[in-house]
Amino acid sequence: MSQYHLTRLRMTLGRLGRLLRQQNTEDLSYALMSLLFTIDRTQPITAGDLAQEEGVSPPSVTRSLGRLVDLGLVTRDPNPEDRRAAVIRLTDKGGRECEAIRNDREVWLARHLSRLSEEDVQIIVAALPALERLVEATFDESGAPLD
Repeated sequence: MSQYHLTRLRMTLGRLGRLLRQQNTEDLSYALMSLLFTIDRTQPITAGDLAQEEGVSPPSVTRSLGRLVDLGLVTRDPNPEDRRAAVIRLTDKGGRECEAIRNDREVWLARHLSRLSEEDVQIIVAALPALERLVEATFDESGAPLD
């Protein structure tokens, strides 16, 4: 692929990703939404493991978790295996929030896809398997991101 096409792909996917991330029902920052979705995907999880998943410092995760707890979106319960650590899970409200954000994003995407021609939509659908393989190729067998 040429440098020109690489740049177009990167810029287009980046812009689309940013636009989708802006679709949320609560005034949650991108960092809080990312944390919420990571908890949803990996729960139960400790704060240390969450920091590693998110690629941020433990103190940063602790601050963000405090905000999510205050909003009633997650719980922090004692870890029965390690009294120094807490186990983090979504509350019912947190689960509903994740679903609402996903729904808002899908509604937004469907609305904008409807503005395209049927041919353009079919081209996008046909490209999905290759884009999914591209995403999968960025992780090793254990699920850790590759450089």
